Amino acid sequence: MRGNRIIFAALVPALLFSPFQASGRDDGAAKRAWPRFTFGIESSYVLTFMNRSHFNFISADGGRRDVKSFSAGLWSNGQFLVHGGVNLTEKVNISLYTGYGGIFVRERMVPVSVRVSWFYGRDPMKNRWMSFCSVGAGFNNPDRLSRISAEGKAGGGYRISLNRHVKMDLLLAFQEVYTHIRAYENDTGSYVPEERLRRNDTWIGAFTFGIGLVF
Repeated sequence: MRGNRIIFAALVPALLFSPFQASGRDDGAAKRAWPRFTFGIESSYVLTFMNRSHFNFISADGGRRDVKSFSAGLWSNGQFLVHGGVNLTEKVNISLYTGYGGIFVRERMVPVSVRVSWFYGRDPMKNRWMSFCSVGAGFNNPDRLSRISAEGKAGGGYRISLNRHVKMDLLLAFQEVYTHIRAYENDTGSYVPEERLRRNDTWIGAFTFGIGLVF
């Protein structure tokens, strides 16, 4: 009997305090009002404003051509991306992006990049300002996968919290692409065939204006 009394005396305080402990755990879970994993879609208008190119190729008449050019103007393109990632904290997300988009006149690219995003303000349930940067590679010629492009993006925006699981991002960024666009030969009025091309290096600068949904 004495042993039963000791056990009963030990259980009574535990039973009395257990609701408060459970409540404390629930409050802590409630503070984490953001999902661990994320995925989403993003569509952007791409405004290219500058490009610098260096081409070296064998011309149609057999001569060697070395052409360097720089141009500033406005060229419009579009870009569509999908992504999946993880929220490291309520302020930091890291995601893998891929998709399809234009980078210059009649030039397209499939990018694969890693983006890190920072959010200002500790409450994920409220609208927040954000900034982000990304680096990655791009593929713009399926016949020559060895000619891989490099691309990077830095910018910011505003995240609208529709509910706990759905956010809408309004984005503005500066994008740089070091790529290999096709060389155009004025004498023939056509693009230089791959077998006559020795060098086609191009740097492209653009602004992107995007809208995205994150789940």
